[in-house]
Amino acid sequence: MSCRKESLCPLSSDLTATDRRTSDDFATNGSGVGVYPFALVLRLRVLQVVCGISALVMGTVALIEERGELNLAVAVPAGCATVLAAGASIHTSRGFSGYKPSTCGSSSSLRFLGPSARVAVPLVILWAVACSLHAALVFQATWTLAGKRGSESSELSGTVLVLAVIELTLTSITILAVLVILRIDCRYDPD
Repeated sequence: MSCRKESLCPLSSDLTATDRRTSDDFATNGSGVGVYPFALVLRLRVLQVVCGISALVMGTVALIEERGELNLAVAVPAGCATVLAAGASIHTSRGFSGYKPSTCGSSSSLRFLGPSARVAVPLVILWAVACSLHAALVFQATWTLAGKRGSESSELSGTVLVLAVIELTLTSITILAVLVILRIDCRYDPD
C-alpha cells in the first residue's frame, strides 16, 4: 500500500467516495489526459514565491548600492507583485478541496484562468502587473549589463553587475514558471 499523499487531482466528476484509487492509478493513465498535475503546479507556484522574495531582497540591495536610484530596484515592486500573484493563485487553485469545474461558459477562452470570472479577473490583473514589472526589470538588467545606463560617467561597480545578473536570472525563472503553468492549465482544462 502506498503511503504517499494524493498529488494528482482527478478531473472526472464521476469518481465517488467508494472509488479506492491511488495516485499510482492516476499516474499510470498512460496519456496523462484527465489528470491535473496539481503537485507540479504547486511546486512551480512555490518557486515563483521564492523567486519573488529573492527579487525583493536583491532589489533592496540594488537600491542601497545605487544610492536610491530606481534602476535595478524595480525588482522590489516586481518581487512584491510576484509573491502576491502567486499567493493568490495558490489560494484560488483548483486542486485544493477537489477539482471544481469552471463556471465560465464552455466557449469562453478564459475558462482555464479560474473557477469563475470573479476569480479570473483579479488574477489576470495581478499577473499582468507582475509580468509587466518583470519585463521592466529585464530591460533594466540588460541595460545595466550593456553598460548604457543614464548619465553616469563612472564605471559601474562589480556589485551592481552581479545584482543585474542575479535579477535577470530570477526574472527569467519567474516568467518561465508562469508560461509552464499557463501551458499546464490550458492543456489540462477539462471543461
